Amino acid sequence: MPAGPVLSGIEREKIKNRLQELCTSHWITKGYKKTSIKELCGDAGISVGTFYTLYPAKEDLFFATVDTIQRSLEEQVFTIVRNAPTMDGFASAIKTLAREFDKMPFLYDANTPDFLSFITKLSEETMEKLKSDRIDFLRKFIRAANLELLVSERKAHGALNALLATIYAKETISVAYDYFMVFDFMVDGLIPNIFKER
Repeated sequence: MPAGPVLSGIEREKIKNRLQELCTSHWITKGYKKTSIKELCGDAGISVGTFYTLYPAKEDLFFATVDTIQRSLEEQVFTIVRNAPTMDGFASAIKTLAREFDKMPFLYDANTPDFLSFITKLSEETMEKLKSDRIDFLRKFIRAANLELLVSERKAHGALNALLATIYAKETISVAYDYFMVFDFMVDGLIPNIFKER
């Protein structure tokens, strides 16, 4: 089999960035299952062989895409709490996070067959990393906001995840209420029961 083109580090990063942009776009319009490597490669202007020098499998690209989006969201919320290291700043960051999740339901709605198809392809090691990254993120987020827990870390993490998970019920809630008005009200009521300012 002939060797593919040798790519410089900069070229590799450009192609990876382009593939992640395309992955996001295809995930929104077609979903994980209906997005093919061949189609992504055609849109990116690369060969399938080049793809496999960058990612071992399709789910590796999708995972890298999720990871990049997560890191961008984390930076957004950290910027908010660094500028306002208070309970109000923390609440504002949670509200921003919910609005960002709302823009990308394909990434976070773990109950859809398409998302389940993706998540079941991930290794146990990758799943453990996802869990530990979420807990580590919460710890850093709390420290950056200059807050202390009033409840166990597990309970705080569970309560915040449950709150953010209401985004999946947005359509149902929105029939009778302004979803984000309700969400913001719940955030403002919950945060003082979980944290205190240092």
